[in-house]
Amino acid sequence: MTPNEEVLKKAEFDADGIIKYHWMSLILLSLFIVTIPIALILAIIFKLVLTRVIASWDCVLTTRSLNVKKGVFNKIEKTVPLEKITDLQMAQGPIMRMFDLHRISVETAGQSGPGSLISLIGIRNTEDFRREVLEQRDRMARKPANQTSAEPNDALDEIRDSMIRMERLVEKIVQQREKPD
Repeated sequence: MTPNEEVLKKAEFDADGIIKYHWMSLILLSLFIVTIPIALILAIIFKLVLTRVIASWDCVLTTRSLNVKKGVFNKIEKTVPLEKITDLQMAQGPIMRMFDLHRISVETAGQSGPGSLISLIGIRNTEDFRREVLEQRDRMARKPANQTSAEPNDALDEIRDSMIRMERLVEKIVQQREKPD
């Protein structure tokens, strides 16, 4: 986040709903006799680290970008400029619906490969958060160029002026050489 960015909204995650959702998937996994050992191992892992993993999630909407931080062991930080966001897809499966959870996926222009750049589950008031991100993106698109984006134009103007001075200087030199002595 750059110093001239203002924080507009910070996403809150529904930790209880996310934990219940993961436990429900373990219950479904243990319905098959073959997968019971895997479910037991995952249950131990969930008990030890799931709350810390969720606590490490952070998603902040600023005036110019969406900043996401995740991870306890592997820390991941992603900053997506709002002008690059093409869509925020919301998904809700049947188990997620039981716990009123949504998965939100950030899709960007120039994204390589299938899937989304960022995928978050369990943001409280997901519809409102999605709407605010998209509205801020649209405001950025309508806003006239600010000083930071005008700087390249200033540089181009300086180059143009310098080229004009160089042309005049070359013309003077050519005229002086053409004059008979």
